[in-house]
Amino acid sequence: MMLDSYLELFTTLFGWVFYNTLWDVLSGTGIVYLPFLGILIDHWREPAEGGEFGTAPGLSLRRMEIELFIALLVVVLAGQPAVLTPLDSGTLSYTPPPTLNDPAPVRATPGAPQGTFGANGFSGSPATVNLPVWWYAVLAMASGLNHAVVEGLPSAADLRTYEQQARLATIADPRLRREVSEFFSQCYVPARSKYQAERPATPAIRMLLGTYGPDDPDWMGSHVYRETPGYYTVLRPSTPVPGWAYQPARDTEYDPGTPPSWGRPWCRQWWEESSIGLRRKLVAQADATSAGFSALVVAVAPGLAGEQHQDAVARTVLANAPPVWSNNDLVSNNTAATGWLGTTESWIRGGLAAGGVVAASALFSVTVTAAVQALPMMQAVLLLGIYALLPMVVVLSRYSVSMMVTGALAIFTVKFWSVLWYLALWVDQNLIRSMYPDVNVFLQVFANPGEHDLKRMLLNMITTSLYLGLPLLWSAMMAWAGVHIGRSIASATSPLSRGGDDAGRLGGGMGKVALKR
Repeated sequence: MMLDSYLELFTTLFGWVFYNTLWDVLSGTGIVYLPFLGILIDHWREPAEGGEFGTAPGLSLRRMEIELFIALLVVVLAGQPAVLTPLDSGTLSYTPPPTLNDPAPVRATPGAPQGTFGANGFSGSPATVNLPVWWYAVLAMASGLNHAVVEGLPSAADLRTYEQQARLATIADPRLRREVSEFFSQCYVPARSKYQAERPATPAIRMLLGTYGPDDPDWMGSHVYRETPGYYTVLRPSTPVPGWAYQPARDTEYDPGTPPSWGRPWCRQWWEESSIGLRRKLVAQADATSAGFSALVVAVAPGLAGEQHQDAVARTVLANAPPVWSNNDLVSNNTAATGWLGTTESWIRGGLAAGGVVAASALFSVTVTAAVQALPMMQAVLLLGIYALLPMVVVLSRYSVSMMVTGALAIFTVKFWSVLWYLALWVDQNLIRSMYPDVNVFLQVFANPGEHDLKRMLLNMITTSLYLGLPLLWSAMMAWAGVHIGRSIASATSPLSRGGDDAGRLGGGMGKVALKR
């Protein structure tokens, strides 16, 4: 039997364990027999109050027999756990949908849960637990229908995983962070200033802008600065950079007799070198902080060239850990980490940051990621509660057939939420592709945690409303359907007892006529 979450592997078993325990308690205390006593009392009291005689007792007895037979049938099908329908943990499994991180997920079972469920929590689940025949059939049908529908729906891309991983890619090494700031101050700022002052529009630059986008000059690894003479090809840092060997032909500022420990590479060399270049270090740092992030870029945009893949990774890391100006005498002489000026500056920054956080929280109190992770767990816990409380519902309904149908609808409704969440995921992925058809724009804007444009806000609002709204809409529709089905069943079974009611009324009328005479 296929389930819909890791947690449901164990809540299903424990839910039916609680069902068996509660049913045993109700049986041991004799509460399960009270509905039969109620049926007998009702059918004795009603004819007695009506004063019926003649054929009325026979019809009332027939009505009593029918209701007792229905009650016994409900007990056998939906009350008493049956040995014929055991729920074996070996038959339960869950296969998560494939993602960019895990394109071929491992099938999880209670014996191999692929996580901490069943090991550190929800441990001690039984290997087998008996279920009533009716509820076992409902579970099997709901699970089979869910997975048949999901298999029939179109496959959904997994672009949200890339967004989540992009948030994790940052610079954890303080030495690399320092080096990035040095490159920013001594290479990018001079090149950017020159570009803004000259505004060159040569065919070569237009071709570069057409290939890498009009915003290419707005970041440190710009191809315009790297491939156009007069920018990174002639700029160098003012101080030696650790890790770069001294080269007399390049580092002519120093005496060859007493060379420095390190050299001063050209800015293009500093960025592009394949082993110790800054971009290479940023890509490695991305994979270290967000496991396999560079491979995700290839999976999301396989049509891009390798150069653009590396640029996308580097830009994402820089967006999460932006460089700071590292050599500004004006800033150094007019601010400090201590004192009233530094304190005021910290307060202002903290206030602005807090305001941004509050505003973002107000807009999206439930994020897409949290909803996707939390809702299946809520579903599993709700199903556990339904399974555990079913014995009380069965007994308090006096073993009615409409209760069986209503209970089946409740279980089916909650389990069908999984299909609705898959539908929401499919809609979300297609909306992302529609709003960001250019993969370069998607990599640079949508997956950039620093960008909160209108499209992203709209997508998050729609996706969150789908994940929460579709189950609510479905549950409301099924509640409406359940009420009407219950009424239909009651209407269908009422003719079976109508004969006794008519006989009681007829007998009462005949008794009144006899007394008057």
